Amino acid sequence: MIRSVFAGACRAPFVTASRATTYKVPALVHRFYSDKATPEAEPAQPAPSAKSAEAKQDAEAAPVISAQDVEKLKQSITEKDAKLKELKDAYLRSLADAENIRTRAKTEVDNTKTFAIQKFAKDLLDTVDILELAIKHVPQEHLADKVANKSLVDLFEGVDMTKSNLLRTLERHGIETFDPLDQPYDPNTSHALYQAPIPGKTPGHVFAVEKRGYVIKGRVLRSAQVGVVLDASDN
Repeated sequence: MIRSVFAGACRAPFVTASRATTYKVPALVHRFYSDKATPEAEPAQPAPSAKSAEAKQDAEAAPVISAQDVEKLKQSITEKDAKLKELKDAYLRSLADAENIRTRAKTEVDNTKTFAIQKFAKDLLDTVDILELAIKHVPQEHLADKVANKSLVDLFEGVDMTKSNLLRTLERHGIETFDPLDQPYDPNTSHALYQAPIPGKTPGHVFAVEKRGYVIKGRVLRSAQVGVVLDASDN
């Protein structure tokens, strides 16, 4: 089938009375069309990108790893893990040691503060013993007559007040006294000066206290000096 259209022009002169005018007359242009259906064009394939080409090139150039190399890598990783575990254990032990050192240092500082007066207090105990000894040796019958023995009574009361005030001062600084009379003998807190069989007393118990014992913050400052009941059957 052929269709015709005007696509050009022919030049034909047309003259009038006044002037000649030239007009362009369209010319016939022939275009040919086919009755057959035009086949659909196939979709264009996208051009490979530069990254895809580079990746493909790298993959082709990558070396091939053998099974032996894989085993070596696994063994290396195992050794690294073992070394890492060893270093971690050493690090934890170092932290524990540092904490123990800090705790011991703090304990030593606290003990230094607590027992700073230990030597001074121990020296004062001799004074307390002397005051107690002076009070112990005053006859009770002389103290009964406060009129005839007024000076002795006043002296006795003064010595007793001095001893009591000194003991209270020691207590304020954490020093306490203990008397193990009639208690089982404890070698950790008492020192046995002698042993003797005492009728009516339980063997192994304290029946006499020559000097009382003292503790400072739970630690024995001075052991009590005592006499212990001896079991008569041992003889």
